[in-house]
Amino acid sequence: MTDDNHANDDLKAKMREALDRKKANDRGVPEGSALKEKAHGSEVVGGGPKMHRRKAGGGGS
Repeated sequence: MTDDNHANDDLKAKMREALDRKKANDRGVPEGSALKEKAHGSEVVGGGPKMHRRKAGGGGS
């Protein structure tokens, strides 16, 4: 059983070390900044008139 405990402790230590490295990794992106929106300006404001178009296709019966 001591081999199992030793292997388990070793694995836990490796996982904890990897998690610490992951947390310490700085991507250079400020956490508090607002995200840049994909659509802006004339694409969002106003827009075109709303149109209703019938679906093309046969009449049925």
